[in-house]
Amino acid sequence: MTPQNILFVDDSPMVLSLLERTLAKETFTLHTAHTPKEALQVLKQHPIDVVVSDLLMPGLDGLTLLRMIKKDYPYIVRIILSGHLHTQSILAAINQVGVFRFLTKPLELDNDTLKKTLYEALDQAQLNRSSLYADQDLASNLSAFIDSILNAPYRPYVLLNDQHIVTAVHAALAELYPVGSSLGDPDHKGIQLTMHSLFIPYDESESSDPDLYTVDTLTVGHSSLRLIRLSEIA
Repeated sequence: MTPQNILFVDDSPMVLSLLERTLAKETFTLHTAHTPKEALQVLKQHPIDVVVSDLLMPGLDGLTLLRMIKKDYPYIVRIILSGHLHTQSILAAINQVGVFRFLTKPLELDNDTLKKTLYEALDQAQLNRSSLYADQDLASNLSAFIDSILNAPYRPYVLLNDQHIVTAVHAALAELYPVGSSLGDPDHKGIQLTMHSLFIPYDESESSDPDLYTVDTLTVGHSSLRLIRLSEIA
């Protein structure tokens, strides 16, 4: 398993030193930064999963830092550590940076509250990364899916959703299989393209008879799209 990384940002050397001693035996790698500028350098050098930042620091404040992290590293879980929390700063943090937790100074290190919060944040970071990779894969697959349509302009197609309803159709087939019509056969065993005398079983998510048609399927979350490309109009 890839080691997970937590970054603490605080202008107090004493606070950071205390955290290093308290968390030295945990399973994650602890990084520290005394300023937001140092924190940005750490983010460039290490695969940080969680950032815990003070709010009030000289120069760039913690809220601005977390806002930048949200923009450039959206999968990183953001936690505020501060002894100066008040209603306005809490609302700003919630609205602007999506804070996972608020930790107050002085930290209570004689119980497991801090460690529990950090491990929960690491779990959330792992979910965030998985979601990000899934979105990237989906974007790549969808791009290839669309390209397959655009790069075959002379092969008429019908695009179906998982209820086998036509959601898009080549102009040449628009009158035969209009958008919104169902191509599911009455016995619910497959797709029926009546005007082409074609029957495609549901269990053939990807199939082909090159002389007649090809079928490609793209799964989008819990739904799927099925692209049927025909060798001729009718």
